[in-house]
Amino acid sequence: LGKNKWANFIIGGNSIGGYTAMGVAADDTPLLVEKDCVTSMGSVGSGRCSGLVLINSAGKLLSKEEINSSDYTTSVAVETASDLLGLSSPPPREIAFYGGTGLLWYLRPQIKSICKNLYPTNPDAVDDVLCDGILRDSLDPGAINVMISGSKLPPPRTANELLGAAFGSSRSSIGSEKSSKLISEGTFDGPVLISQGILDPLNDARQRADLFSQLRTGITVDRINGGHCPHDELPKEIADSLLGWMQNSVWNQEVPVATVEAA
Repeated sequence: LGKNKWANFIIGGNSIGGYTAMGVAADDTPLLVEKDCVTSMGSVGSGRCSGLVLINSAGKLLSKEEINSSDYTTSVAVETASDLLGLSSPPPREIAFYGGTGLLWYLRPQIKSICKNLYPTNPDAVDDVLCDGILRDSLDPGAINVMISGSKLPPPRTANELLGAAFGSSRSSIGSEKSSKLISEGTFDGPVLISQGILDPLNDARQRADLFSQLRTGITVDRINGGHCPHDELPKEIADSLLGWMQNSVWNQEVPVATVEAA
């Protein structure tokens, strides 16, 4: 950004990359310095993120009913800042190692069939280049350590928290009584595009699209007739979705915008 003198940027991603992009956008938001600052960076952001694109993003998404239920206590950010998360209790490394190794061994022969299931309208997009790349990465000596680290992660922040939703976030009226007013939590309040492949077999993609649209104003939801990776399965549809959103939400700015993708 500094090298090219860009004043702001847009970030986006698919699946886990979408959740990563959501976290970056939220953490880039300037926070009130007089309050305890809760971001994964541990510092205030630059405020340069001007847009967020989520393509079948991972991450927990809570409805109003879940927020109002007795099971919901407070946000992950407040639990983190208040030291209420408790000690981490991951499985022993040996169990995680052999479990992860067995899972990789089981999944490798099924890479092509799994991918075709994720590309329901265009299975021909699943070619040898894609499958060989996934296989190569799974054979990396560090792949098993990535899987083991997943068992040690703390509870992730919800999409409600990260996007400053009207319910279940530090900016909301619903559920805010369960959160501390002394916590300044990183949230992204700018324009968001949800390009959602509604045929995604990994979750109820239609329901997630509906929930995203209810979080707050400024969130545009485009329902794409594709699977988990619609940007690869139906690139023209995603390009049209992205272009229309940028014309309406981004290109009216007078400053250059960098686009960053979290794969």
